[in-house]
Amino acid sequence: MDRLFPFLLICSGFFQLHAQNFKPAAQPDKILQELRKASETTSSIQASFSEEKYLSVLKEPERSSGVFYYKKKDKMRWEQKLPTKYVILISDDNLRIQEGEKEKKVGQAGKMAGQIKELMIGLVNGDFQQNKAFAQSCMESEDQYMVVLTPVNRRLKNIYANVKLVFSRNTMRLKELSFFEKNGDKSIMKFQNEKINQPLNDNIFQNL
Repeated sequence: MDRLFPFLLICSGFFQLHAQNFKPAAQPDKILQELRKASETTSSIQASFSEEKYLSVLKEPERSSGVFYYKKKDKMRWEQKLPTKYVILISDDNLRIQEGEKEKKVGQAGKMAGQIKELMIGLVNGDFQQNKAFAQSCMESEDQYMVVLTPVNRRLKNIYANVKLVFSRNTMRLKELSFFEKNGDKSIMKFQNEKINQPLNDNIFQNL
């Protein structure tokens, strides 16, 4: 679990570079409604991702990349391929983790698995709008929407400043997922080559 919890909550320097392009949304409720509609019509997602983590103890960001799969309603595979193999697999109430060639013991169902599933799946399928651990606000630019999630949960507030999700204004698809820690650490996660509503073999969510 040592790597899992930070992963969930660091999953952006990019925002800082482009912050001047965003302004408070004129119709935030409409944006959230459109995002809900897009998520409701999404049965599957396949995408590649790249991530850069900026840590105060390092001069250069840590870079990683891999592939991501999602299948409605609660199946997800997050597979980091470089620089090392790291897999998080969620299928229904089952949570499995593999680091290198070794599977870690996490457990089945239970409160922790439920919280992990809610956070990870919710950020992908739009259920984050119902997550009471965060307050939310909307920003917009010429070609993107940004939803800012501010922790209200005591544990999260002590560590994290906010979470930012950036969506394409044309497709309403998630393009970036960024987390800012209160200590100044941050990361950039970008999604590319998305394939939406394409058939996915269930073995993807069963075999590490």
